[in-house]
Amino acid sequence: MMAERPTHFGEALAAEICRRLADGELLCDICRPTRMPSRDTVRRWQGENAEFRSQYAAARDRQADALAEEAVHIARNADVDTVTVCRLQIDTIKWLTAKIAPRRYGEKAVPDAAAKPSIGDAIEKGRERVRRLRQG
Repeated sequence: MMAERPTHFGEALAAEICRRLADGELLCDICRPTRMPSRDTVRRWQGENAEFRSQYAAARDRQADALAEEAVHIARNADVDTVTVCRLQIDTIKWLTAKIAPRRYGEKAVPDAAAKPSIGDAIEKGRERVRRLRQG
């Protein structure tokens, strides 16, 4: 008889998932063994459990750091025979870390919605500039 995957939330499994994510493992690899819940189950737990959702988000943030360190390790160990493969690995890690933690690893600064000026503010600034230019 084949072992069934866990489907009910458990603190120990949740902690293991978050620890392994923070260490840089991918969710698909963590969930591969049948003793672990499926990725769909983990996603369902996120939707149902606010504390797990928060722990998972923190683990993902730390995962970006672990992956960035892995990219540096790959670059340091590259040689003339492996540089092409290493470049692909590093580019993939850069892409993923930018998606996981865009403020720290993204190519562009992510604008803060609270700091974004409104259209009305922009129009008012334009009017003020026109007044100053007319006054000389």
